[in-house]
Amino acid sequence: MKLSPRRGAALALVLAALTAACATRRPAFGPAGADESRQALSAWQAALARADSQGPVRLLYDVKMSDGLLKLPGTLAVESLPGKVEATMTGPFGSPIARYASGVLEAKGARPLPLEPEELLSLLAGVWRTAPQVAGARAGETLLRFAGREPVEGVLDLAGSRLASLRIERAGADLFAVFSGTLDPWPERISVEDRRSRRRLELALVAREPVEPAPPANP
Repeated sequence: MKLSPRRGAALALVLAALTAACATRRPAFGPAGADESRQALSAWQAALARADSQGPVRLLYDVKMSDGLLKLPGTLAVESLPGKVEATMTGPFGSPIARYASGVLEAKGARPLPLEPEELLSLLAGVWRTAPQVAGARAGETLLRFAGREPVEGVLDLAGSRLASLRIERAGADLFAVFSGTLDPWPERISVEDRRSRRRLELALVAREPVEPAPPANP
């Protein structure tokens, strides 16, 4: 069958687009050798040490929330103290959306992030707090799978000793987080999408304030 010049040109454009897409797609992870595993675990220890270098602190994030066609700005205020994590997410004009405190999530009509407070803190720090296993490798990156009842895996950028992305699967949610921007020592920008509900949060760190620990009470 002979194609008309117009159809032939259209087919050529489609083939060119498919070729470009294949060229830019990252290769799949292959098996990790012993040296790659050692390098990955060393880079991961460096990432944990950097995250742990953040002392008691108050953090303020600009938030963009998307739920289908609904898009709202907001803020996330976090206070991290030894043994205590509190965070408050507000929508436009300061209307409260959710509060994380004392190990409990209190939400008004929504659950923007189905994470416990310590998990939220790990996400903001760009790490995960269970033991990793090296599950694969490709140029400059390794795939880490973390121990736990629910599947959690991350892509580790070896050169930067930092997570590029983190996926958390659990009942009712499939969260995919991408970390970008500078590390000081936590990621400057984080985007989180629930691939099931299509809800999305984009966080940008705008302020940080060290918190002096309270002095011990007198006996």
